Amino acid sequence: MSSRSIPVVLIATALVVACQSKSASTTVLPTTSVTRGDINVRVQATGVLEPINPVDVKSKASGQIIQMPVEVGALVKRGDLLAQVDPRDVKNQYDQAMGDDLVSTAALQTAMRDRARKDSLFARHVITISEHDSTKSAIAAAISNMIGSRSALDLARQKLEDATVRAPIVGTIVSRPVTNGMLITSATSANGGTTLMTVADLGRVRMRVTIDEVEMANVRVGLPASVAVDAFPDRTFDGVIEKIEPQAVVTQGVTFFPVMVNISNKDGALMPGMNGEVTIKAADLSKVVQIPIDAMRATNELAPVSRMFAIPVDTLTNLLRRDLVAGEGTTGIPGRYVIVALPNDGYEMRLIKVGPTDLRVVEVLDGLKEGEKVVMLGAIMTSRPAVPPKLQIAENMKRGAPATRAASKP
Repeated sequence: MSSRSIPVVLIATALVVACQSKSASTTVLPTTSVTRGDINVRVQATGVLEPINPVDVKSKASGQIIQMPVEVGALVKRGDLLAQVDPRDVKNQYDQAMGDDLVSTAALQTAMRDRARKDSLFARHVITISEHDSTKSAIAAAISNMIGSRSALDLARQKLEDATVRAPIVGTIVSRPVTNGMLITSATSANGGTTLMTVADLGRVRMRVTIDEVEMANVRVGLPASVAVDAFPDRTFDGVIEKIEPQAVVTQGVTFFPVMVNISNKDGALMPGMNGEVTIKAADLSKVVQIPIDAMRATNELAPVSRMFAIPVDTLTNLLRRDLVAGEGTTGIPGRYVIVALPNDGYEMRLIKVGPTDLRVVEVLDGLKEGEKVVMLGAIMTSRPAVPPKLQIAENMKRGAPATRAASKP
C-alpha cells in the first residue's frame, strides 16, 4: 500500500465510526411547549324536547261528551271551556243526594224533639233511666246519617260541576285522545278515569339528555346551555340545567346520567318531540397554563413510558408510590403524569394537577411551568429505540414519598 492511500483509509474509517455513533445516538422524543391560553369547556349531548309538568285533564263525571270546542294546539286560559259531559246522569245523582240529605236532616230534628220530650218525662219520673238513655243512641245515629248524606251530596255536587270541564292552567292543548260523542268513565283515583286531553305551558320546555359519566365533573345545576334543533338549523335557544338525576343509566356498558335542560320558548317555536343538541357551557378559562391532552397519561397507563425508556412496567410500578398504582391487595387511585424534557437532555416523569379540559387541551394547576417541554406521549414510536433516553422519577412520585399527590380538580 502506498503512503498516499493511507490517509484515504483513515478518513473512510473515521466516517464509518461517525455514522455508527450517529446511528447509536439517544432517541429524541417529540415534545411541545407548555403555554398559556384560553379553554372553553363544552359538554354536548342530544335529546328530545318535552313539555314541563303537563296536566292530564279528567272528569269526575261519567257519560257522553256532548261538546268539545278545543283542538290540539289551541291556546287556552285558566277557566276556558274544554269539554261538556252530558249532565243528566250526574244531575239525577245530585238530586237524589239532596233528597237523602233532606231526609237525614228531618230525622235528626225528630230525634232532637224526642229527646227534649223524654227529658221532660224523666224529670217528672214518668219514664225510666234506660228509656231516657235510649235517646242518646238515636241522636248519634241520626247525626251519623246526616254526615253521610252531606258527604254524598258534596261528591254529587263535584260530579255535576265536573261535567263542565274547564282549563286548570294557562297553556296549549298538547294531546286530545277523545272526540265529541265518546263515552268516558269518571276519575275516581289519580290513575283512573278517561284522560280527555293534556294541557301544558309551552312558554318553557325541557330537553332530557344523557351525559357520559366522565363529563359529569364539568356539569352542575344552573349552568347555561344553548340548544339547537333540527327544525331551526340557523338558530339557537337559551337554556339552563334544571336538574341532574342521581340514578345512572347504563347503555351498552357505558354509564350515563340524565340531565334536564330548561329552555325558554316565549315565541312558541319549540314543540314537544323535536330532536336537538344541547351544548352546556361548563367553563370559560382565560390565559391558563395548558398542555395538549395527548401529553398527559394516568399513572395506571405506563406502557408508553415502558416502551420508550426500555423500563419494564413492573419496575416502573415498583418505583412509584403505592397510592398511585394498583398493587397486590391494593387499588391505587391514578394520578396524572407527564414526561418533561430536562435541560441536560434527560427526561423526568412528573405528577401534575389538572383542571377542566375541552378534550383538546387541559388546564395544568400545578406541576408545570410555562415554557417547559413535555413529551407528546401519543406520538412516540411503537417500538423500543436502539438507545433509549434516560428517565428519572420526580421525588413526589417515588416509592416512600408522602401521599400528597396532585389530583385532578373536580
